[in-house]
Amino acid sequence: MENFNTKIADLAGRGFDTGQILSESELANGRVAICQNCVLYACPDELIFEVHGNILMKYQEVGETTSNLGFPRSDEMDDPSIAGGKVSYFEYGKINWQYPNGSSIEMYEFVDLDSYELQRAPLVAKLQEIADYAFEALSEPQSSIENKITKGSKESWCGKAVAYFYAKAGVPNKTTSQFMNTSNISLFGSYGKMTFDQNGVLRKDYRENTQLKEQHMAQDAARKMITFEDIDAQYDLDILPGDIVLVDNSGKGGADHIQIVYKYDPGTKMLTVVDGNGGGFALASLGIPNNDVALAQIAADGIPISAKKQWIEDELGISLVYQGNVAGHVGISCHILLPEYQIRYEDNTSKHKRVWAIIRPSILDLQ
Repeated sequence: MENFNTKIADLAGRGFDTGQILSESELANGRVAICQNCVLYACPDELIFEVHGNILMKYQEVGETTSNLGFPRSDEMDDPSIAGGKVSYFEYGKINWQYPNGSSIEMYEFVDLDSYELQRAPLVAKLQEIADYAFEALSEPQSSIENKITKGSKESWCGKAVAYFYAKAGVPNKTTSQFMNTSNISLFGSYGKMTFDQNGVLRKDYRENTQLKEQHMAQDAARKMITFEDIDAQYDLDILPGDIVLVDNSGKGGADHIQIVYKYDPGTKMLTVVDGNGGGFALASLGIPNNDVALAQIAADGIPISAKKQWIEDELGISLVYQGNVAGHVGISCHILLPEYQIRYEDNTSKHKRVWAIIRPSILDLQ
């Protein structure tokens, strides 16, 4: 649970000075702190977001948390759709600002949540089945599951592992064949528009497969792609077991490893993943000894490896061992989707780790 002082320190670390708190008061289902340079809103889920400047003026004009916008769901950030613009997101809409037009409100389209959940139930069930196959693979002897996945060819077998888990659930080859490398998965999730070139430079200007995208959207079955920008912005992330994870361990901008989501906790932002050839934890039931020296080290995202092991064990009620950061097996690991644990190449050119994207196929891809 955040408090106002913690939030102020967090914003200061990101270069925004809130100024001193001038007053605090209770709201219906929340709290508010008026600062010298912004207003901090503590939402019903106890997350705190700041609103300031012209966007704050527009928010206050319509009634703040009692308005149709509801509570804030982001701090102010650069607007990805407007050059030089700013945006703050709220429960039911967003406020944009750009010079010289000023601030404007855009409400979200109403979504019937009961109908929405019912409609996507087959997709959720199929993805959960896939995630369960991935978890079951942890129980197999390491050489056995490796041979099943790689069939003797170990090139890019992290992608082959994901394709194998999907194929176990009956997903056709026309879909699983697109999971063999990070670039193809990025193109798959963005309908051909977004990936990184051979120099690791991110590009979003490739030709989009608009025909396929429109076909999927017409059936309310579009693919989903959560980018590193969404994670950095700390949006509420819609992540399901069975989603595909692209991880950046070494490149300047792109991803170099593929994993599959087993579980996501939006409260702690802990993303538990299974992968092939990734050097994660193994089940203790396999009889593999711990590498105590490696277990005492710090991971590239700044988290002690022993802490990750304990978190996963507590979350899933299982016992794990760590063989060291060695490839060659199916393992389980986790990421914390908070900015301080998403270490980019720009932050550390020699040692970094971040979740680059999370991809969800359409239900139509799985049939």
